Amino acid sequence: MTFDIRSHSGPPLSRAISPALTGPLAGLLGAVLATWIAVWLTMSPPVPGVVLPPEAVRYGVPLARVLLDLALTATLGLSLLPMLLGQRDESALRRVFDTAYRAALVSAVTWLAAAVVSVALQTAEVAPVSGITAATLAAYVGDVSAAQGLLASAAVAVLAAVLAAVGIRFPGPLPARLLLITAGLGLLPLLVTGHAGELSARWHELTMVSLELHVYAATAWAGGLAATVGLLLAHPALLARALPRFSQLAGLCLAVVAGSGVLNALVELATTPGARLPSVLVTSHYGQLVLAKAGCLGALALLGGYVRFRVLPSVALGRRTALAGWVAGELAVLGVAFGLAVVLSRSGVLPSGD
Repeated sequence: MTFDIRSHSGPPLSRAISPALTGPLAGLLGAVLATWIAVWLTMSPPVPGVVLPPEAVRYGVPLARVLLDLALTATLGLSLLPMLLGQRDESALRRVFDTAYRAALVSAVTWLAAAVVSVALQTAEVAPVSGITAATLAAYVGDVSAAQGLLASAAVAVLAAVLAAVGIRFPGPLPARLLLITAGLGLLPLLVTGHAGELSARWHELTMVSLELHVYAATAWAGGLAATVGLLLAHPALLARALPRFSQLAGLCLAVVAGSGVLNALVELATTPGARLPSVLVTSHYGQLVLAKAGCLGALALLGGYVRFRVLPSVALGRRTALAGWVAGELAVLGVAFGLAVVLSRSGVLPSGD
């Protein structure tokens, strides 16, 4: 897949839309498939006498969560564009801002819907007999911090949608800055539903900080990459301006994601009674998912390195490149990592056969 970055006014929409959307769609597909397959591989067998929720719920809970994560990631990534592009008054820049705010409105509404659906599905998961009723919903929201975190994030999504609508009416960098802060705040309540729920109390503060760094870095990396290439592929001059700046950010994010991920996984594995390193990495679903995520990180380092050192110089010089294809591959692997992370957050450090 190639794109001629030398064109002066950008290719017609019919030629630009397919390459521009390839990356985000690859990321979405990778996330959904990875979540579905990981749930299938790690699903507990039926236990006699125990009522399990329907399979639609067992698959639906992680799928709704990964869609929430992707929508929030897109919102945050779209809000990064003004900082990557600067504040020059250009007609092309104004068009990009308008498109970014419209896309952010869609992603914020999707974020809101996924959060609400997640609460409903999680209620059905913990109450498989009575199902979703006003009473079970109220009890779940009142008693479970995960539901409260989801609803808090949903409230932030409403604010994000309002800011995106303001940006459509008054395109410029200010609404994007506020949107970036808002998306960052929307991540905080979701951390109570993530990997840190069962971490050792002794290491809790350190691992919570590490987890926050891990989540924010991964979100900025994936969202920023999708927004930068997805919206700027048809604007070669703007792409040549923003991509080198994003590449520096992506390198930092890679280092933070790798370091924080290794730290949290080691603490979780080392502090779980009965878990013995390194065998637990292959005898438990948790360890297997950690290894799969590590494989994704290695692949991302290779893909990102190739783009940065081989493709990026050609983009800056206006030469013909295969940027869209390489970015689609990187976003697909990022999507897989997001899907694995959701299933990992729901997996205990127990041997697969126990």
